[in-house]
Amino acid sequence: MNQEARTPRFRWTIAWRMGLGFGLFFVAVAVLFGLTSTNLSKSRALGEHVEMHLVPSLQQIEMLDQTIADTRVLIKHWLKEQSRADDPEKRALRRLMAEDIPAQIQALKDMEVAWSPSSRKQLDSLEIAVLDRLFVVYGEIMRVLPDFASYDDPRAFMQAQLMAMEGGELQVYTELVESKLAALSQAQNEALSARMDRMAQLGSDLNLYVGNVALVVLVLGIMLGVIVTRSIVQPVKELKRALLYMGRGVQPDREVRVTPDEIGDMAVAVNRLANGLARTQQFSQEVGSGRFDTPYEPLSEEDELGKALLQMRNSLAENERELENKVEVRTEELAREKSRVETVLGDLQDSINYALRIQQAILPTDIERREIIHDSAVFYQPRDVVSGDFYWFKTVGRRRLVAAIDCTGHGVPGAFMSLVGYNALDRVSKVYSEPQKILDNLNTQVLGLLRKDVRAMADIPSGLLHDLNLAVEGSNHAGHVAVQDGMDLAMVAINWENMTLEFSGANNPLYIIRQGEVIERKADKHAICSFEPGSKSYTVHTLELEAGDNIFLATDGFVDQFGGPHGKKFMRRRFRELLVEAASMPISDQENFFRTRFDAWRGQEAQVDDVLVVSVKVP
Repeated sequence: MNQEARTPRFRWTIAWRMGLGFGLFFVAVAVLFGLTSTNLSKSRALGEHVEMHLVPSLQQIEMLDQTIADTRVLIKHWLKEQSRADDPEKRALRRLMAEDIPAQIQALKDMEVAWSPSSRKQLDSLEIAVLDRLFVVYGEIMRVLPDFASYDDPRAFMQAQLMAMEGGELQVYTELVESKLAALSQAQNEALSARMDRMAQLGSDLNLYVGNVALVVLVLGIMLGVIVTRSIVQPVKELKRALLYMGRGVQPDREVRVTPDEIGDMAVAVNRLANGLARTQQFSQEVGSGRFDTPYEPLSEEDELGKALLQMRNSLAENERELENKVEVRTEELAREKSRVETVLGDLQDSINYALRIQQAILPTDIERREIIHDSAVFYQPRDVVSGDFYWFKTVGRRRLVAAIDCTGHGVPGAFMSLVGYNALDRVSKVYSEPQKILDNLNTQVLGLLRKDVRAMADIPSGLLHDLNLAVEGSNHAGHVAVQDGMDLAMVAINWENMTLEFSGANNPLYIIRQGEVIERKADKHAICSFEPGSKSYTVHTLELEAGDNIFLATDGFVDQFGGPHGKKFMRRRFRELLVEAASMPISDQENFFRTRFDAWRGQEAQVDDVLVVSVKVP
């Protein structure tokens, strides 16, 4: 055999054909990418110059123009209105001349690095016209008419009017400043327009490049499509047709045509697979019909599926009987478990409802609350049926006591803690009326209550003590309880006779909204039950009240709620803005306002904690 016969002939395979087509395509795309990247870099540089220099310069020029216009109005008021030296308009004019306009001119000078030389000269000329000419005239008028009595001096008043009359120095320098500002603004606008035109030209060039390269890509795509269609698509369609038949469990009606390339090799394998699956399908149908004695031969020694089918045939009947027995047993077990779960759930719901009635009994009704403080509102929304938050109103002597309390936990554990806190508050307030003393003694009382042999007295299960955030001490005191957490609260004592307020807090602050401004007093950073009696004490803040003040006490449930468009916490800054908005409306509308805003923020998010906001309006 000669050398030519021994050497394999070159095959124009599918890989070669597709590789050549896609290679040409990638070259065209690379060219387009390079041209696009170059144009975009130039356009980006122009855009950054416009954004970083020209647009801020125009904005600053407009701001300076507006400020100078304000001075013209104020100097006319100085001339026409007889007023004292501390008149608000006069103070405003002095501030604009001494601070605002020099600062704005300096801001323009900081930006002139990116300007043309002519624009810089225009800015220098504008600075001279404003500071050395126009403001000199302003200063002379202010000197001649410095106070209320100077307006009665005919000579001084006439001298000021002469400077402001038509054709006078004031008009001349005002028009000079206006022309300088207009020229500077026009120069910046022209520079902006030139760069925008350049960016438009770059865009046109890019469109031209894209169009030309797109035409080349289109031609290449058509050529590649024709090649693929003629040599690949038709054989692949036949393969696809056969595989779709088998994918639906249907035997193909004819064998796939075998071609002398890679697809032909796949066609041989598909035809072989179709024949084997036909035999396997027939056997499976026989076994599925209950004919377990149907003969079957695996396709080969490696045919794991065929071997598994044979094993299935031998064990299916026995497995079917075992499964029927297991289903009957499990059905009976599920029925018994369902009955037990329904019983436990009913008992649990009855217990929670009873706990709710107990907790509602300690909360003051609307009538009782308004008898203590008439102009008050409460937004109260537990996370579960019962709550670890509660509010407290009481009159002790001349003081009206109001508190918002947040007990550790929520649900039933929190409700138990709220009962402990309420009873301790009621007991302490019979002796003390100052907020700081109430909190100090409340810490002592609650610690004393929780450190008793609670389990022996109330037969509380250890599991419930764990849910209450209480830990059972070891050693020789196994029946006693050590407190892990306690209560956060904010309390105020209001004396309407002398219009004063005393505030003490454990972690929760006080907010007073006065004429749209927020007055906040921070609380001490130690909770009730977090320290030994006598080791620390709570601080009292005394404030003078004014008519129209709105006092707010709140737990942390509102600020910690997730929600909004990004699923984040509400946070204290947004909460303070909300309080300012609420303070502007009548006290009767505030509860519904807080509820609406809370539900809107929460959206589809789950409520994470109990929520309590107490509002008091100072008449």
